Amino acid sequence: MSPLPARQAKKVAQQILHVLDPRSDAPAPQTVCAALGIAPSAFPQDHCPPGFALWPGAVEAVARIARVVPVVTLSNVSHWDEQETDVAALLAPHLQAHHPSWQLGFAKPDPRAVETVARLHGRDPAEVLHVGDSLDYDVRGALAAGAHALWITSRPPSSEALRLLAKYPGRVTVVPDLTRAVEHIEQTVLPSTQMIRSSTP
Repeated sequence: MSPLPARQAKKVAQQILHVLDPRSDAPAPQTVCAALGIAPSAFPQDHCPPGFALWPGAVEAVARIARVVPVVTLSNVSHWDEQETDVAALLAPHLQAHHPSWQLGFAKPDPRAVETVARLHGRDPAEVLHVGDSLDYDVRGALAAGAHALWITSRPPSSEALRLLAKYPGRVTVVPDLTRAVEHIEQTVLPSTQMIRSSTP
């Protein structure tokens, strides 16, 4: 519905919609509508979010990682989109916590999202390994917060990505799939290491 270009509208959604808690911010829809350039009357009151599905093998992967270190999730999601999905229940009993952006008040790649999750668990961001498949949201956000990143991508890194990785030597590991991500964590993290593994389902 927004007249904004799709990329810009998506950015607005991530920066404003995904961090709004309607329980404490009554004018939230008006704020979103103003930013997107649509009439408040057009805000979907009967919003039916698309079905949410974990990656194939995600439950098993989280279970394996949880045997090594605590696992929490950090998801960019609006209050309205998460109403029908209980991510924590989908990954139970392997998650220590689930942190949706609308409850945190920050969305990736804002470094405050990772920083806040680390603080909530009594950790420094440098002790966090954020696992995800997006260079922009998962890798950049983690690095900006001072955390480490495990980037899942089957594509060869672009020149832009290679420059970013070179800027942060030793802080990013690239793996082709979820299985290799789990294996990397299992092989490099001792059971006694107290790090938070933040993953994007």
